[in-house]
Parts: sequence; C-alpha cells; structure tokens
Amino acid sequence: MIRLVYVASPSFSGSTLLTFLLNAHPDVATIGELKWGEIDLETYQCSCGSRLCECRFWDAVSKAVRARGLPFDLARPPTDFRCRRRPWADRIARARVRGPMFERIRSAALAVVPATRRNWLVIAAVNRAVIEASLDLQGAQVFADASKDPVRLIHLQACGHYEIRVIHLIRDGRGVTNSAIKNQDMSAEFAAREWLRTHRQIELMSGRLGGDRVLRVAYEDLCRALPETMSHVFSFIGVNNADISEDYHLKEHHVLGNRMRLRLTNKVRLDEKWRTTLKPEALCLFERLAGDRNRAYGYE
Repeated sequence: MIRLVYVASPSFSGSTLLTFLLNAHPDVATIGELKWGEIDLETYQCSCGSRLCECRFWDAVSKAVRARGLPFDLARPPTDFRCRRRPWADRIARARVRGPMFERIRSAALAVVPATRRNWLVIAAVNRAVIEASLDLQGAQVFADASKDPVRLIHLQACGHYEIRVIHLIRDGRGVTNSAIKNQDMSAEFAAREWLRTHRQIELMSGRLGGDRVLRVAYEDLCRALPETMSHVFSFIGVNNADISEDYHLKEHHVLGNRMRLRLTNKVRLDEKWRTTLKPEALCLFERLAGDRNRAYGYE
C-alpha cells in the first residue's frame, strides 16, 4: 500500500504553503496538485524555475509513466477523475460528496458502462505511476496530494492502492472569501457558500475514513507557530520530526499550483487582509451564511 496524505480544503486556504512545508521533509514527496487541468507548456514554470517542458524532474516522471505503457501528456495528463467524452458520467463523477446511498449509486453508475470503467482504470493507473515515480525520484516514503477536492478523495479511496491520511486544512472563512473575491472575481455570496459546501464535504469524507485518519490544521497556526504545527503534522503522517524553518526553499521543489510556487521570498507571513478590505456587507453576508461553521472552527 502506498502511504498517501491528502490535503483537503477550499481554495485560498494555504494549501500551497503547506505543500512546500511538507515537501521540505526528506521522507515526503509531493508535486502539489496531482489533479491539474490544461496548461500552456510554452509559459508554465515548475517551482524549480524551469519551464515545465524543460524540467528534468518532470521529464523523468513522464518517461517513467510512459514506460508502463500509459498515456501521459504534461499539457493535460490523465490524472483527474473525469469522463470528458460522456457528459452524464462526468456529472456523476464530479458531483459533490453526499451520504453513503449516493456514493453507492455513484460507484455503480461509473462501473456499468465498459468504456467508462476502462477509462477509470487508466486514470487510476496513471495516478499511481506518477506517485510512485515521484516517490522514487525524491527518495521519499509518503506522497502528499494537495489537490484539495474532496470528490477526488472519494475516487482515490476507491482505487484501493493507498493508505490514506487526510489533512483538513482550515482558514478563517472571511479570509478565504476575501481572496476568492479578489483573485477569481467571485461574488461574496458564492464564495461563502463554496467555502461552506467544501467543508461539509470534507467532514462527510472524514466520517467515512474515521477520526484517527484525519487531522485538522489551521493556516493561521502554520504562520504563527510553524515548528509546533509541523511537528504535529509529521507525527500524524508517520514520519520522524524534522526542523522545518521558514526557509523551505533549501530543498528543490517541483510543485504545481498557484503563483506562490514561484515566489523567491521564503518568509511565512499571515495574510489577514480581509480585516481591512472585506466590505461590511460581505462580512454580514458571510456571517449569515457560514458564521456558525466558522465559529465551530475556532474563529470569532
């Protein structure tokens, strides 16, 4: 069984920071978001600074996957659990995490069409090949997938290849809402509802996995108490404690994700811009929609 730690969270919760901190440990390998969409190979840079198509690490991963007779294209690798040629199956595959009855129906529906089932087996095999290649190239024991999406976690669990532990990454929902408005031009209402929906799905998955397999980590604690928080994380995922400083770029990383992957500064800084930039009407709306859940996570 492959030891897999999965970072589950809404977007803008600090997953890229956590990815770098995890990858700074010698026994942990990660590429950030193993689920990634179409990218422009002419411009997209690996976090090592090279263009992705010129990165030696990614060239080695690509060759290792193809050596198993599997398809692999860096521009859009088949690592996302999708059924793009069958819209009805794709809707089922991507539907939000729900209760046990729905999940049994989802599983049965995706297995009923032979072509879809074959496609699913290829996706599962490519994911495993990329993970095993990354572990081998980085000399690590544990792979971290920071794809965040709780639905992807359902599909990874169904593969049966992984011993899964989940880091449920939380951040004050007002900060997440502010970042979503700023970076993705979301409305405050949509951002707040998406934050709430994602956490509900993660908690449903946590119930399926069992409490001892899930660790809740706060972005704010990563910024304010980095050594203590990461010590707790390393103990949870079953690796020896290591001194991880803010200078996590001492180790070369090959991480995919947001623009933070390319920052030269290593300073871990708490982002609470929402306190001065989130408009009063947006604050009131968030409180009405998600204030109770935010307080349940310890945010007053």
